[in-house]
Amino acid sequence: MKTMQYFKYLALGVAALFVAASCQKVDTSGAEKATHVCLYPVLEQLAAEGTGEENLISVVTVLQGVTPSNLGWEVSCDADYVTVKKTEVYSQHKETWSGATHDIIEPGIELSVAANAGFARSFNLVFNVANGDVVTIPVEQLGSLADAEVSTSVEQIEFVAMGGTVNVNYTTNMDEAAFSFTYPEGSAEWLSAKAVEPGVVAVTAQAWDDTVNGREATMTITVGSAETSLASLTIPVVQLPLQEQSFIYGTSVDKLPIERSLQMNKVTDGVFSITTFFTEGNQILLNRNSRTLTYPFYALENGGKLAVIESGDASAVNGPQVTANGLMSLTINYNDLTWEWSRITNEYAMPDEMVSQYKTKAYIARDGSMKTWMVEHMRWDGGNIHPKLGSGMVKCYHGPKDYCSPACTIGTGGYGTSAFPTTWDDPNMNPAFETIESGNGTLETYSEDGRIYTYQEILGYEARFGIGYARYEEGPWKVGEKYTDARGITYTIKEAPLKTQIDQYTGNNEQDEAAYPMLKVQAQGICPYGWHVANAADWLDLFYAMAQASKSGTHAYPVDESKCTYKQMVDGGVPNIACWLRNTKDWGTKKLYVDEGADEFGFNYFPLGWRFMTQGFMWWTVRMQSWVPLPMAGSKPADYPNAGGARINVIISGDRSTATTTALANMDIGQGILGFRCVKNY
Repeated sequence: MKTMQYFKYLALGVAALFVAASCQKVDTSGAEKATHVCLYPVLEQLAAEGTGEENLISVVTVLQGVTPSNLGWEVSCDADYVTVKKTEVYSQHKETWSGATHDIIEPGIELSVAANAGFARSFNLVFNVANGDVVTIPVEQLGSLADAEVSTSVEQIEFVAMGGTVNVNYTTNMDEAAFSFTYPEGSAEWLSAKAVEPGVVAVTAQAWDDTVNGREATMTITVGSAETSLASLTIPVVQLPLQEQSFIYGTSVDKLPIERSLQMNKVTDGVFSITTFFTEGNQILLNRNSRTLTYPFYALENGGKLAVIESGDASAVNGPQVTANGLMSLTINYNDLTWEWSRITNEYAMPDEMVSQYKTKAYIARDGSMKTWMVEHMRWDGGNIHPKLGSGMVKCYHGPKDYCSPACTIGTGGYGTSAFPTTWDDPNMNPAFETIESGNGTLETYSEDGRIYTYQEILGYEARFGIGYARYEEGPWKVGEKYTDARGITYTIKEAPLKTQIDQYTGNNEQDEAAYPMLKVQAQGICPYGWHVANAADWLDLFYAMAQASKSGTHAYPVDESKCTYKQMVDGGVPNIACWLRNTKDWGTKKLYVDEGADEFGFNYFPLGWRFMTQGFMWWTVRMQSWVPLPMAGSKPADYPNAGGARINVIISGDRSTATTTALANMDIGQGILGFRCVKNY
């Protein structure tokens, strides 16, 4: 007689509870008469180490329907690693109210199972009941070796009507894998699979010519074997009905290979369009209905015609030249094999033909690429428009290029806080404060070293003679709205933190760019097509280029590459940068703290000065601030919905720390009118 080792056996007051234990039916009809065998406790999944010296004990109850019976029974097992025999199981029951204890003796089984050094296995306990019924109870034993496992992140495989091949990645702990497909009734087989390498299977679909209906199947990946263990997973497979599609790619389509080609928008039968970023070159290719190479494919050629490539490649096609990196809208007509395109540009943008009038230079960026800068301040006035873009600096009467400061009495005055002009021809406009282009014939201005602009003007929203109209002059970007830049990237307008919020910068440039994506915005503004207003990332890359230049030779003001971070830029500036932005020629007798390498570096950051707040034109040959297209929190009323701009500041001062540090800062509270630089799109 055995005592239960793993539980206290309680008399079952309700026969239905036996059915919830390990019971097997021998007859599915007439459940009230079917014979069941119940084990208590249930033999769950057995451990790989077997039962050892302590055998498993379970009470055996025979039910007919849901009623316990006294039918006799015998037990056997179909596995040679299992020993099973009948036994008596002793337990006690304590009455709830009286506390009296009763001995209970029940028929049961005693089970001994050997350790399993292999994979999971199962065996059957066979009960021959006295009424002639035979009841089988399966039991599983885990193995010391890992059971087969297989998984994948692929939720569905989708094919276009043209068919093709898709690589599916999966993970398994088995060496063997098999692939099969299940199709709906009446469907022909249209899929095949081939192992490419461990964990990768290439699934190929045949072409499908139904223009209305798609088709479906299920792929099964099975790993392991019957001798070890088996595991499987299923993946739905769909193929779309035949539809007209067009895909565009090529070295002039942002250098995209065919497998990453862009799907165009269908306009009507045979006509497709797309607006995307094109890069310099002359290779623009098209595929119909597939992102895999199929013939014929097509190429743009000069004269607005589509070349049809029946075999080989498109190397012989004389394609149209993309002359600048930028957004374009392209329409393809397969019906008559023609195409047409147009640039997406700003109406105030400087014309292409004027780019050659500006000096340019390429500098190495943090990612190893080269960025091309205009190494002159922008001086574009909008051409034959009125009012014009920006303003030339108003000359003081102390000389044609003298030091304009707040001490000057002519050309540097300011409006009172209640008397700002509200339009470029407002009667409140005082000719003594403004440019010769605005209508005043007595003052002189000059633009040969650059013009100064409002934030709205550099971003190309309006032309207004560089005149600020409000005490709190905000930028045109409203926080929370969307903006699509010259690269075709759409941003949600979000303000970057100020110096007082410096803890919001991590010091890791990639993380900060992820948190504040507009650090990298390529806003064309009034730069020529293919160029954009130098953004915060461009300036940081420029500082990095200075750090690389200062590594060779001896320099009084080396730039530390480790300090070229957005956090450092905002938190007081990057040390020694101003010494490389300046040069010995343009900064005249006030060339304090100019590095020996600055002239060769050639950035030519001319001290143009600016018109600032209510103080008029000032700081010629002394200071330079440059606009940065970055929405930045600033000192403005909290209820202003639009973000203010940012600036890069370089000055001459007797204070070495100020003279040699360049900071990225907000534009304070007033109508800053500054110069800026353009960078070629990338």
